[in-house]
Amino acid sequence: MNRKQRLRRKKWKKKLNKLTPYIIILGFVLTLCFTQFFQLLYVNQKEAYDKHVKQETILSSIFDFSTAGDIVDVVMNLQKYFAEIMTSLDLNQLCSFINDGFAFINMKAPSQSATAATPPQDYKYTYVSEELDVEPMQEVITTDPLVYIFNSHDGELYEGGAVNEQLGRTVSVVDLSYMVAEQLQSQNINTLVESRSAAEVVSKNKWHYSLSYKASRMFLEDTASQHETLRYFIDFHRDSISYEKSVTTIDGKPYAKVMFVLGTDNERYKENQKIIQELEALLSEKYPGLSRGIRENGGVGYNGVYNQDFATTMILIEVGSDYNTYEEVTNSAQAVADVLTTYIKGHQ
Repeated sequence: MNRKQRLRRKKWKKKLNKLTPYIIILGFVLTLCFTQFFQLLYVNQKEAYDKHVKQETILSSIFDFSTAGDIVDVVMNLQKYFAEIMTSLDLNQLCSFINDGFAFINMKAPSQSATAATPPQDYKYTYVSEELDVEPMQEVITTDPLVYIFNSHDGELYEGGAVNEQLGRTVSVVDLSYMVAEQLQSQNINTLVESRSAAEVVSKNKWHYSLSYKASRMFLEDTASQHETLRYFIDFHRDSISYEKSVTTIDGKPYAKVMFVLGTDNERYKENQKIIQELEALLSEKYPGLSRGIRENGGVGYNGVYNQDFATTMILIEVGSDYNTYEEVTNSAQAVADVLTTYIKGHQ
């Protein structure tokens, strides 16, 4: 190597030494940006497609366009999406994303979120949808009902969607609804279970699955208009987390864990927050380890409402995940009914 080459190499080494700190900082910033991007991508895809809970998502429409107007919407959505990324960089989210271990790779089935409402003394509900066009309820299991139970995502299954040997069919959140209703009824709390399918409404209208809440809203308004005695509205769902995170044992009995999800983008957010905190605290007290806590959803890419603006006593609850067993779901249904009974009778 001649003298000129050595000098040139030495010169480049000095430049690289000076640039090294900036390269490290740039790499760190880019890592945060890309991590945040995939974190939000994961959340949006998990919520909008696997969990099917969003009415207004950004990612769900990014590649869904056929006209010039649609393309403009895509550009605006992307602008909002990246603005959200750049204004919410968070090391805690980075850590949680890494700790998740890319769990979304193993997600196999849809799910949703959950939450609650407000004290009976402040009870009221609101009609806001267009003129109703739904089939009448086919089955009324009780008169003068106090509680109305329904499923915005009635197609969510347990046990991986396998046929249960004991029942001879699959187990779904609809089964969970009837389990809870039976327990409430045994405590003299008249309960009405929705017999119509939100999934059928979505299918017949050729809606995106994220509009399941629009379908269940029609049921809500129709049912409330026919039963003036109703005071509590409960929407049961099932999550899509790993089995290990969705099961616990209490006094030797296996349970599917329970989570409340609070929508923060509606006018009754504070009212909903109050009752959900009371219910979660009561569940944690009576069944330690059963609750997965409260998840608050809102802002860009989230539903943020979940029909919780409908009533001050709207309760949405997630019970278990894809692979929880019939026994685990049954035990949790009894526990949830027990907590609801305690709360309802304590607020009569």
